[in-house]
Amino acid sequence: MRNNNPHLLSIGEVAKSLHITRRILLNYEDKGLVHPDVKEGKGGNRYYTTDTVTRIRAIRRLQSLGISLDEIKLYFEDKADLREFIGRLENMRDELDLCIEKLRLRVSENEEDVIEVREIPAQTVYIRRCSTPTVAHRMEIFRQVIPEAMRLYGSDSSKRMFLLAYPLEDTDDTRFCVAVPQGSRGDGVEQWEKERAVSVFFHGDYTDIPRIREKLLDYARQHGLRPKGTCRHIYLEGPAHHSDANKFITQVAIPIE
Repeated sequence: MRNNNPHLLSIGEVAKSLHITRRILLNYEDKGLVHPDVKEGKGGNRYYTTDTVTRIRAIRRLQSLGISLDEIKLYFEDKADLREFIGRLENMRDELDLCIEKLRLRVSENEEDVIEVREIPAQTVYIRRCSTPTVAHRMEIFRQVIPEAMRLYGSDSSKRMFLLAYPLEDTDDTRFCVAVPQGSRGDGVEQWEKERAVSVFFHGDYTDIPRIREKLLDYARQHGLRPKGTCRHIYLEGPAHHSDANKFITQVAIPIE
């Protein structure tokens, strides 16, 4: 029988309005997250107030952010470590920002590459140093360094994960860098502070990057900027995912004073 209280919503009405199933609401009840405000009849018909519906919406929102039902229960009981939640959500935000940036760059792949001064964020990197005279050699070594870093320290997907760095006076003296979790300590790990850099997102074959590097140096000279003496190739996706070299996107960056 339908409850006649106009301030109550049935389980079916709540499920329909929030685009979820009755089974999900019953699962929340089993977990102790939600209780019907009124339960009546032989079938145990369930009805909910506005306050309970608001709680259900909050549960759905937290679930969509990757927080488990057990963690949500602790949150409502004021027993959760909110700092840990915030850290996870900040990492998710950073990953989303990187994904959005990547897609925007894909959309603009036919536009002219624009040189500008950008901030390179701080990050923790695992580094292996090798002499690499050719692009093919670099890619071969990178495919060894990436799993090596991940086995030792894991990875940090909230940052650009793969990059090369080298001194401008010896461009073959390459540092292969993989982003690892902040706070990692050990052999081969360095903490890099954020820096300003003359930078461009270059759409094209890796073999053409030396020309782009010279354009960045010319830009720095023309604008009175002082390079620190190194260059970085920051890969949008890591080892190329496309057969068409024109779809490769590399942020070429020269840190400046």
